[in-house]
Amino acid sequence: MHHKDIKAITRKQLKTNYRDWKRLKKREKREIAQKVLDEVLADYDFKKEVETDKLELLGIEQQKLTSGMMDLNEMALFIESHENDALFRLNKKRRNPSYLKDNELIFFHNLLDDTIINRLLSYDGFTPSMREFFPSNFLRAELLKATKYPEISYRKFCGEDKTYQGHKEINSYIGLENKQNRIFIGLPLNKKKMISHVQIC
Repeated sequence: MHHKDIKAITRKQLKTNYRDWKRLKKREKREIAQKVLDEVLADYDFKKEVETDKLELLGIEQQKLTSGMMDLNEMALFIESHENDALFRLNKKRRNPSYLKDNELIFFHNLLDDTIINRLLSYDGFTPSMREFFPSNFLRAELLKATKYPEISYRKFCGEDKTYQGHKEINSYIGLENKQNRIFIGLPLNKKKMISHVQIC
């Protein structure tokens, strides 16, 4: 948090003391920024609590919310309400699925809360019986592709396994043979349930 505070203080000093910042050359900007940063670091007290506003720390103090988007305070209240729910407390300590071996996927799995993702990304009239997949399934599929298979196309990522001249050809990265990927996304292992590249796109 302190490094973000230092960055915010440096940015504020640059805006205040260098009004013609946009007219400067890149080399001049780099030299001035380094000079101001060194001055801030020399006077900075790492023992004090960070007082800079959260929006400024994140560099989004001038960002305007679009219609329906929560601000940070509303998001904090939303998460607090969710965490105080009795069902959440009962399911808080969940085990990693047995087929999930990849450390990076385990990290993401523990970080994600499907219930809160579905509540955030679902529209007002959404009910569990209306769709075969939930928003969390698509988010997890997108995350899996972006981190593990960024170089392949969506069509190949979601392609079906095929049999050619008696030999089974594995084309899909989320087919029945790829149990770890299916578990991460939330697809059943006993059904040929697939997400198409059109749905993800």
